[in-house]
Amino acid sequence: MDLKFFIDTRRSKEPDLIFFLAILTLAGIGIAMSYSASAVFAMKEFGDSYYFLKKQSLWFAAGFMLMLVLKEIDYRGYLKLTKIMLVFSFVLLALVFVPGIGHSAKGSARWVGAGALSLQPSEFVKLFMVIYLAKVFSSDKGDRFVQILVPVLIVSAVFLMIMLQPDFGTAMDILAVSVFILFVSGFPFIYIISLSIISIPMFYLLIYLVEYRRERILAFLDPWEFRYGIGYHIIQSFIAFKKGGLFGVGLGNGAQKLSRLPEPHTDFIYAVIAEEAGLAGTVIIAFLFLVILWRGIVISSGAQDNFGRLLAMGLSLMIAVQAFINMGVVAGVLPTAGIPLPFVSYGGSSLLSNMIAAGILLNISRYRGAMHQEVNLHEGVLE
Repeated sequence: MDLKFFIDTRRSKEPDLIFFLAILTLAGIGIAMSYSASAVFAMKEFGDSYYFLKKQSLWFAAGFMLMLVLKEIDYRGYLKLTKIMLVFSFVLLALVFVPGIGHSAKGSARWVGAGALSLQPSEFVKLFMVIYLAKVFSSDKGDRFVQILVPVLIVSAVFLMIMLQPDFGTAMDILAVSVFILFVSGFPFIYIISLSIISIPMFYLLIYLVEYRRERILAFLDPWEFRYGIGYHIIQSFIAFKKGGLFGVGLGNGAQKLSRLPEPHTDFIYAVIAEEAGLAGTVIIAFLFLVILWRGIVISSGAQDNFGRLLAMGLSLMIAVQAFINMGVVAGVLPTAGIPLPFVSYGGSSLLSNMIAAGILLNISRYRGAMHQEVNLHEGVLE
């Protein structure tokens, strides 16, 4: 009688250095720009111009430690945790609506906790969804229709719960990354086309029939027609780009962040960079995200199992898609959606979730080119 089992013969290598340096560079730029974009507001509101700088530095320290820990933890261990992650995701998303636990700001119920311990669950749910989808779509067993049905229902439920907060930007980010993971997993393209067609009525109901979202789309098409209303902020972003020119007005010298741009240290920090560091600064930021996407693809292609391949691609896309949505919104290429720039915008939840993703990617990169050997052992060998 032959006994078959797998012996892990993978050899741990050094993590992807280029990816690691790109992450640290972006985080370093983020700390500097968070201070520049928020110093005046922080002094006015809290009497301390370093208020946001201190908090962002603490979040970065926590995220950096998490990244270092996670790069040492075998990514295959997450396969056993996907059910727990799913339950945890729905619990977190439900808690934002519970009085005394969840809290609102500017009309959106997106946070749980209070003060320094306030977190935005959707940032972590996004990470959990990537891990879950990587596991589901890495399997080639069973009927393809059945295999896609449950994930579609789960992603739809998460999408709707986030839209109820409301957080249109994060909901669309999760949806886009889910579609990309489905595409790279090798599912027939007809599935994606069919899902897109089926989704059209839902988007009509959730976007066009909701007045403020419809106005955002109209303002995107012609912001100057709404220059005294919903188009005001994107026009101020355009002005920031124009003032910045090629090399910018200098760090800390921007004027658009002073009551003109909305959330200059979070959603619109890319416009602050455009004014203070110019076109050169914005190109460097975009280039660094392209490097992250490139190295993510390299890490994915070097993974020796489907789960690692899809997980690396999904996490890379999670970071890159969010980054390019943010930059597209600020540059007027996409309709306005409140979504932070990964590693750069101020915010503990965003920074922590992306540093966690980076740590997992670094771990996958350590096993590039590794092999699994199937060994046949005769019963007598065990005697």
